[in-house]
Amino acid sequence: MGGPGLRLASVAVATALLAAPRAAAYKIFQEKIPNGGNLPGVPALGHERPDMGGPNNDFGLDFIGAMFAWTTEFCQKDSDGDGQTNGQELGDPCCEFVHRKNAVVRW
Repeated sequence: MGGPGLRLASVAVATALLAAPRAAAYKIFQEKIPNGGNLPGVPALGHERPDMGGPNNDFGLDFIGAMFAWTTEFCQKDSDGDGQTNGQELGDPCCEFVHRKNAVVRW
């Protein structure tokens, strides 16, 4: 019983199960910041390689520090040091975005 076919199927199922939560997690995090899912070509905002993920960049580390929430402090912070706040860069300069309450901000 078993054989190579069963082993291959087991590996495929295990791989699919391990990959699914990771893909879903990105969407969960994207929804917690303004316009998080509307950044073309940046599915992994907060990572050193925004196209593929990898280690967190300063924005990602600050997001973790904010307990994965869009707080006023996190919004007003300039995580990447370019002179614009996180809120300005993500279209919420007044820091009005609230997860699950107002998906669209004024700007």
